[in-house]
Amino acid sequence: MERGKFIVFEGVGGSGKTTQIKHAKEYLQEKGIRLLVTREPGGVESAEKIRELIFNLKEKNLIGPEGQVALFFAARKLWLDEVVTPNISEGVSILTDRSHTSTAAYQGYAEGGDMNQIIEISKVVMDEHLPDAVILLDVNAQCAIQRKSKEQKDNDPFDKEGIEYMQKLVNAYREMARDNWGGLDWFVVDGEVSVKQVSQEISRILDKIFEK
Repeated sequence: MERGKFIVFEGVGGSGKTTQIKHAKEYLQEKGIRLLVTREPGGVESAEKIRELIFNLKEKNLIGPEGQVALFFAARKLWLDEVVTPNISEGVSILTDRSHTSTAAYQGYAEGGDMNQIIEISKVVMDEHLPDAVILLDVNAQCAIQRKSKEQKDNDPFDKEGIEYMQKLVNAYREMARDNWGGLDWFVVDGEVSVKQVSQEISRILDKIFEK
């Protein structure tokens, strides 16, 4: 049986990942591709609980980047074992909102954590489960903050940081994409144009990915 694809959607909060993952799902399903949409951290009950714990600790300033890295990868391991590995082996493709690439951007670049440590832990936890592609929705810091401010509910403490933090994230993602961080195939999409234009570009990228 042909292995399913593992595709990560990345970007800062407000970049449009949720909307574009929905469009991507519809596009691929119309082509008859079996797939599963999930998110990280989370995706399974145990990992969702760790996500909630991290957010609560972050909100109260009780956890630094090293602690965040440890908990994020614990949640990630549970998610990989329960969701990613069994589905991909059965030919089901995965579309996920974030993966270990987010830990590198947030806890590494923006929070000042040990990037070498993140890389080494990634090698252990991700093992043979590296994504086939990373689709980065690129928006500037001001755009991201404006979009998030319009949302009625946001329980993500990382999205509540200021413009300086957001700019670090934007710069981090652009650098990671330019350098193909993690040995991954990165595809950068302008997330500031219309929703339709973004989805059309992502559809073209998905066609390339699934042709391989």
